Amino acid sequence: MVSNAIKNGKSILLKTQKTILSAAFVISTMYGLSAILSLFRSRLLASFFGASEQLAVFYTADKVPSFVFSLIVVGTISTVFIPVFTNLRKHNKEQAWKTASAMINLSMVTFGLLGVLAYIFAPQIISALSVWKFSPEQVTLGTNLMRVMIAAQLILIFSSFVTSLLQSFRYFVLPALAPVLYNLGMICGILFLVPKYGIYAPAYGVVLGAILHLLIQLPLIGKLGFRYQFRFSLRDKGIRQILLLVPPRIFGSALVQISSIVNNSLAILVSTSSVVIFKFADQIQSFPVNLFGASIALAALPTLSYEADESNQKMFKETFLTSFFQMLFLVLPASAILLVLRVPVIRIVFGAANFPWDATVETARTLAFFSLSIFAQSGVYMLTRAFYALKDTATPVKVNFFTILLSVALSLFFINYLGLGVWSVALSYSIAAGLDMFVLLLLLSRRVGGFGFKPVFKPFIKMGFSTLFMGISLYIPMKLLDQFVFDTTRTLPLVALTAVAGIAGMGSYLFFTWLFKVEEIQLFYKVVRKLNVSKRSATIPQELDIS
Repeated sequence: MVSNAIKNGKSILLKTQKTILSAAFVISTMYGLSAILSLFRSRLLASFFGASEQLAVFYTADKVPSFVFSLIVVGTISTVFIPVFTNLRKHNKEQAWKTASAMINLSMVTFGLLGVLAYIFAPQIISALSVWKFSPEQVTLGTNLMRVMIAAQLILIFSSFVTSLLQSFRYFVLPALAPVLYNLGMICGILFLVPKYGIYAPAYGVVLGAILHLLIQLPLIGKLGFRYQFRFSLRDKGIRQILLLVPPRIFGSALVQISSIVNNSLAILVSTSSVVIFKFADQIQSFPVNLFGASIALAALPTLSYEADESNQKMFKETFLTSFFQMLFLVLPASAILLVLRVPVIRIVFGAANFPWDATVETARTLAFFSLSIFAQSGVYMLTRAFYALKDTATPVKVNFFTILLSVALSLFFINYLGLGVWSVALSYSIAAGLDMFVLLLLLSRRVGGFGFKPVFKPFIKMGFSTLFMGISLYIPMKLLDQFVFDTTRTLPLVALTAVAGIAGMGSYLFFTWLFKVEEIQLFYKVVRKLNVSKRSATIPQELDIS
């Protein structure tokens, strides 16, 4: 029995995901687990250090290494490296491995030089980040912590390339498991090292997590035939392609960071407390976007990259539209749930004695306007990855730049001239996200020779009406249960009301998508049938061929 369990576990870890949906399921599941561990990690830090100055120094010291890693590595490797590597691998696998080694070396050297500069000027950086409010002792502490975490980021860069290589071969389980182990390493550092090392423990945990992030993936990358070579070649065709694609992508990642800062500043224009309200609402609405939109987009990227040449244009369009509507099928009901059940959701997640009712209402109102664009935000993820697969990183940046300007202009008009609340910032964001998706979809359609009106709008209209009826099915039981059944001043009845209304709404959504013959409903039935087969046979399920 033990040997069978080990064999089955190994089979799951080392199995390729042959369909986009199965890959997205793996990614979203691990994302959820990683998010839970991240919350637990934050709770541990709060338990050990509270709202202390030491913890403030730790978070400040982590800003520069994390920002550079997110901007240069996370923002570019998966979206730029995978399409180029996948295309090279189709024609010359040996050359693709050489390009991978050269790109790894180039990135390590680049970040290494930045790391050396950050190491040398760490005291000045910490002082600047703290707006010169840290004491000399705190600056010294922050300097030491930053230097430890720089080493961890260097390990993560190499590991991120390994992740991208595995994903390009459609291996998603181990790459998705790596961030989970990263969080576990940090948690172990906090739990076991705090008594001896104090605030240095979480920094050592970052290093441990980075090592685990790499080690879990190394055995599989070796089996694929990758042999690391210490080579540099700017003449390499693949390297030149990547370097041409990187600047727009970095600029795009910077736009996202700047947009977040600007929205925070716009919230301050309303009131200081509005920053917290906006942050809480954004946290809730971003969960389905990341869970479904980002995961399906990431899972689709290797396949889209493989089909991106002219000879496979028909397959590229079919893969994109299938993935796009599978994503919409999942995010639209999430939008309806957050729109209708916004107050119960906010009360369950953030309800506390020191979070007053007026703040709850304002957060729920902000969440409602955010929820209007959850489908558009998820769609933008999918569309940008389609452009990246076509080796076009400039078009999404150009469109995003203008929609961000529109969002800021609308927010300033709503707040300064109409005197509206912080919810108007969410409304501006939703309008801009909808325009972003529409323009990108139009440009992508032109780029690939047209999708056609019927293949795009017919399923969207069917899902839209199903979502509308779902919203009604959510609203009616919520109101009736609130008035006649549950005492929602208590937590457990509030959870019960939300669960019952949510189940009624989802049942309605599945019924109407079946009634309107939405093709994606077959997805649900195939999963259910596959689970039933799995229970009867007690074996590892076979690959779901539903992409």
